[in-house]
Amino acid sequence: MDTSLQLTCVPVEYLSHVWDDAKALLERTLATSTAKYSLDDVYTAVHNGEMLLWLVIDGSTPVAAITTRVIVYPRRRALALDWIGGSRMSEWLPMLHTRMIAHAKLNDCQHLEGYGRRAWGRLLEKHGWKPEYIAYKMELTDAG
Repeated sequence: MDTSLQLTCVPVEYLSHVWDDAKALLERTLATSTAKYSLDDVYTAVHNGEMLLWLVIDGSTPVAAITTRVIVYPRRRALALDWIGGSRMSEWLPMLHTRMIAHAKLNDCQHLEGYGRRAWGRLLEKHGWKPEYIAYKMELTDAG
């Protein structure tokens, strides 16, 4: 079966129409945020223009959802891929990678950064991504 995947940025005025599908795709990845973000927080950030929501669609079926935002550091700008959820990543990653480079350049960003599971490294390294650091966290309720 030949699939023609498409990547689209969801205009804010259509957010409410696609949110149920996006929410279902992002649910698992948001569970890893350890209480930093909820699905409602992501909806609000997209609705307010702080993040963009991108969907990978096969025909009329969304198969992946991605959020991006521009981070302004003191000496450079970055396009962050914050939340990525769905399936068939090996099929759509090349398209996403190309589109994110173009989007980052349009926003005067000097690099892309993303957050995800260590296992993604195998797919990402083929596109020039390298791990930058490992983040550790300690809840203050765990401190003695």
